[in-house]
Amino acid sequence: MKSIITAIAMTALFSSFAYADSGLADRINEARSYPNKTVETVDRQELCLKHQKLHKQMKEAGIADSSES
Repeated sequence: MKSIITAIAMTALFSSFAYADSGLADRINEARSYPNKTVETVDRQELCLKHQKLHKQMKEAGIADSSES
């Protein structure tokens, strides 16, 4: 009798994992699909140099800078 009650309790406990509404399967599948997801980082100095170069090109082309309004 105790084993039947234990089996029913275990079934009730783990049956919540089977519901599609919980989203557990979706989270597991997404984690498997994108295991090596990384974020690209840009060096601040490199970004600053790019901006300076763009501003220089804009001045040479005669395009007004938005900070000079």
